Amino acid sequence: MQEEAIESYYAHGKLLLSGEYLVLTGARALALPLKYGQKLTLEENHSSFLSWTARTPQGHWFQADYDEALNIKSCDNYQLAEKLASILKICNAYRPDIRDLFQNKQVTTELEFDKDWGWGSSSSLISLLSQWLGVHPYHLLQDTFGGSGYDIACATASSPITYQLVDGIPKVETVEFHPAFSEHIYFVYSGKKQNSSNEIARFEKHLVSQENLQIINHITDQMITCNDLHLFGPLMEQHEKIIGDIVHLNPIKNEHFNDFKGYIKTLGAWGGDFMMVVTDEAEGYVREYFNSKQLTTIFKYNEVKIK
Repeated sequence: MQEEAIESYYAHGKLLLSGEYLVLTGARALALPLKYGQKLTLEENHSSFLSWTARTPQGHWFQADYDEALNIKSCDNYQLAEKLASILKICNAYRPDIRDLFQNKQVTTELEFDKDWGWGSSSSLISLLSQWLGVHPYHLLQDTFGGSGYDIACATASSPITYQLVDGIPKVETVEFHPAFSEHIYFVYSGKKQNSSNEIARFEKHLVSQENLQIINHITDQMITCNDLHLFGPLMEQHEKIIGDIVHLNPIKNEHFNDFKGYIKTLGAWGGDFMMVVTDEAEGYVREYFNSKQLTTIFKYNEVKIK
């Protein structure tokens, strides 16, 4: 008979609307926590020291059993089980009494979005572990996946935020971001999953000027308050040009969608994950255009925002 859940925790997914790459060097970024996230549920388990089951919307993801030293006893995906073990051992190193929280537990995580979308399967896991085990989420992120931490802030936010590293310390502010043209904002999956750690390493080779940071900060502030689609679009294009010049990549619209009637901005790591699309054309045009490019995963802004 299945045990009753004794605890559960939740973390939101995320999208970074401005400040990609430069958020690592102190730019103020606009980030959107999503209504889709990841849930962690705990049950008693007396057949193993620690059992872990992970699920996605497609069904089973992986399963693993660990002994008291957090070594793998059995699993159906060694790479994922080993990565999880390394994270759990880091948690244990922070506080040795965490081992008591692991003992005789069945942990089940349920991801509400496709793990390849870049919506934060890793960051939401880090947030869930920090909530459950009482460890510092930003420290755990740096000791595992790395990054600026904006995704950790989104995991427990309830509305859009700005995120900025000030002398290395996260500064998180809740903002009102409800553009009058929100029905004309779309998020389109590019069909490619980027490795965030690899992109961070690649970006760190590039020099970022103080002027670039100031311009991106200004664009972020303007995006938050802008209520005119045809003013918002040029802000997206200006942002694309600045980032493109820094990372030596062409804006994605110029490369692949130059005949699209509207504005397109890459989100997150360039070359992968999602794009933000803004246009005053009808929804049918948007879907038909991207479907013709074999891009069929399309969300409207109001479908994914929390509120």
